[in-house]
Amino acid sequence: QNTETFVELQKTNKDPVLETTLTFNEDNFVLDPMQYFTNLFLKGEIDKLKMEAKRMIGDPNYRFFNFESKFNQAGYQLMESNQIQEAIFVFQMITEFFPNSANAWDSLAEGFLKVGDKEKAKAFYTKAMELDANGRIGKHAQDMLKSINEN
Repeated sequence: QNTETFVELQKTNKDPVLETTLTFNEDNFVLDPMQYFTNLFLKGEIDKLKMEAKRMIGDPNYRFFNFESKFNQAGYQLMESNQIQEAIFVFQMITEFFPNSANAWDSLAEGFLKVGDKEKAKAFYTKAMELDANGRIGKHAQDMLKSINEN
C-alpha cells in the first residue's frame, strides 16, 4: 500500500498529510475530548454526546486518542463512585461504537452484574468470550460466567 500511496503522490503531486496539516482548523478541534463529553453528559445532551463521539472517533485528527480506553476508564470511575446506571450507559455506548471489542462487552457485563441483572451479565460475558475466545478477556469472561452459574 505504501508503494501505491507513493505512486499516487507522484501522479498528483499532493501529500495528504501535508494537505491535512495545512487545512487544519482548530475551531472545531476539541483539545480534551473526555472533558467535552463529560460536559455534554452532565448537561443531559446525550444525543449530541453520541453524535460528537461518533464524529470524533471517525475523524483522523483524533486517531491518536484512544476513545475506547478513555470511555472505559470513565465508566469504571462512575461505577467506583456508585453511579452504576451512568456507568452502564457509558459501557453500552462503547459497545455501540466498538461492537467487536471483547473488553467493551466484558465491562458492560460487569455493570449489569453490579446491579444484579445476572441474565444480561451472562449474555454480555458470553459475547466477550466469543470475541476473545483464547485471550485474557475471554478467559476472564469465562471465569465470571462460572462464578455466576455457581451462585
